[in-house]
Amino acid sequence: MHKVPEALSGARVIDPDQVCDAVAVLSDGDKVAEAATVLDVLGEVNRLSILLALQHAGDLCVSDLAVAVGMSDSAVSHALRLLRAHGMVTAHRHGRLVRYRLADGLPRRLLEVVSAVAVSPGRLHAHGGTDAESERSETA
Repeated sequence: MHKVPEALSGARVIDPDQVCDAVAVLSDGDKVAEAATVLDVLGEVNRLSILLALQHAGDLCVSDLAVAVGMSDSAVSHALRLLRAHGMVTAHRHGRLVRYRLADGLPRRLLEVVSAVAVSPGRLHAHGGTDAESERSETA
């Protein structure tokens, strides 16, 4: 049985099996809307830069993020408020310092795909590398 909506039963359909599949894929409108929101948030270069920095460098505070992405502290704070509101980052207090972390789920998975084309390869200091090790790996 095909899942062509009753309201469209009189519509001209060329391949009812494919229409059935398309309707089935789009049946959870809330999930599709959630994915569209994530893509919308990722679609702005400053927010994307913040998320990529968090993904690859780990937890960072506002001032460190601002330096890393070339933005003011207030602009980073504003972007982080939006990212938190959409569940893309979480905040963790360490004494007086608040560090931000990339949340798990769809944003992290999408950033892995984006990272494959947008992030320069290389060893990162925060993940156990040093300048000497980076130089050796580049010359090897």
